[in-house]
Amino acid sequence: MPQTNAHGVNPARFNPISEFNSLPEIALVDIKTVVALMSRSKSSIYLDISAGRLPRPTIVGSSSRWRVEDVRAYLAGKNE
Repeated sequence: MPQTNAHGVNPARFNPISEFNSLPEIALVDIKTVVALMSRSKSSIYLDISAGRLPRPTIVGSSSRWRVEDVRAYLAGKNE
C-alpha cells in the first residue's frame, strides 16, 4: 500500500499545480508552486511582497512557504 500523509495524499505522486484547487486553505506551498501558478518570476513575486500585494511567506526551516488561502486571494486579485 502506498504511503500517505495525514491528509490521505501520497507525497511522491502529489503535484501542487494540478492539485492546487483541492488543497485546504491552511496548506502551504513553496516558491516554485507560486511562480508556476502566477506565471511570473521569483523576483517579481518578491517585489509584490515588498509592495504589500502578497503576504510574506512563512519560513519553514530555510524554505519560504505561502498559505494556499493567501495565494488564492492574490490570484483572485484581492490584494492589488
